[in-house]
Amino acid sequence: MEQKQEDTIDLLKLFKVLLNKVWLLIIVAVLFAAVAFVYTKTMIQPEYQATSKLYVFNKSDFGSSGAVSSSDISTSKVLVNTYIVVLQSDSVLGQVVDTISEYQGKEGFEYLGTEPYTTKQLRDMISAGSINNTESFSVTVTAHDPYEAKFINDAILYFLPDEIIRVVKAGAVEIIDKASIPTAPSSPSVIKNTVLGGLVGGVLTAAIIVVMALFDNVIHTEEDLADEFPDISVIGVIPDFKSEKRKAGGVKSAAHQSNRVKTEEVKTEKKSKKEIKWDDDDFEDED
Repeated sequence: MEQKQEDTIDLLKLFKVLLNKVWLLIIVAVLFAAVAFVYTKTMIQPEYQATSKLYVFNKSDFGSSGAVSSSDISTSKVLVNTYIVVLQSDSVLGQVVDTISEYQGKEGFEYLGTEPYTTKQLRDMISAGSINNTESFSVTVTAHDPYEAKFINDAILYFLPDEIIRVVKAGAVEIIDKASIPTAPSSPSVIKNTVLGGLVGGVLTAAIIVVMALFDNVIHTEEDLADEFPDISVIGVIPDFKSEKRKAGGVKSAAHQSNRVKTEEVKTEKKSKKEIKWDDDDFEDED
C-alpha cells in the first residue's frame, strides 16, 4: 500500500514538473514542426500515382449461353495473381523500357528525361493487386512527374493483354479504367509530416525533462523536504544570505537613489532662490 502511495506521489511530481515546463514543450514542438514543414516542402521530391483497373476473365466466359458460372469467377480470381506475375515480368517491362527509350528526347516528352530506364527501376515503380478480392485488379505507377506516371501506365496496358494471352493461354483481360493524369502528389503529406515533427519534438523534450527530474536528488524547497521525509518535522530553515543581501542591497540602492533625488531637488530650489535679484526701483515705483 505504501509502495503504491509513493508511486502515485512520484507520478504527481513528474506531472507537476512537466506542467511547469509546458512552455518549453510548446516551443520545442513548434520548432520541430516548423523544421519538418520546411524539410518536406523543400527537400523531399513529390511523387504522383497513376492507376488503371482491369478485369480478368476466362475464355469459357464467352459460352453460347452467355452465362458466367461461379467456377469461372473463382478461376478468374485465381488468375489475378498469375496476371500480376506476368505484368512484372521482364518480357512486359522490357517492351515498356524500349517504348520509353523511343520517345525520350522527342518534343513534348521531356518528362521522360534522358537517362535510360531499366526493368528493375520500372518494377520498383509499379504496384498491382486485387480489388476487394474480386476478379478485377489495379495497376499503379508511382513517379516524380504526373505525365511520366501516366505514360508508363498506358504503355503497360498496351503490351500486357497480348503478353497474358501468349503466356497463360487461359484467359484475357479487359481494361475497366485507364489511368488519368494525377493532379496532386500522393506523397509526401505536408500536414502529416508537420504534425509528426511536432509530436517528436514534444515527446523528446518531455522525455528529457522526466529523466532529469528522476535523477535530480537535490532538495529545492521546504515542500520537497516534506515530500521526501514525511515523518520528520522541519525544525528550522537556514536563510539564503546571498539572496537576502541582494534584496537588501536593492532596497538600499532604491533608498539612496530616492535621497539623491530629494537632495538634487533641494539644491535646485536653493539655487533658484539665489538667482532671484530684487530691484529697489521696483519698490520706489510702487510708492
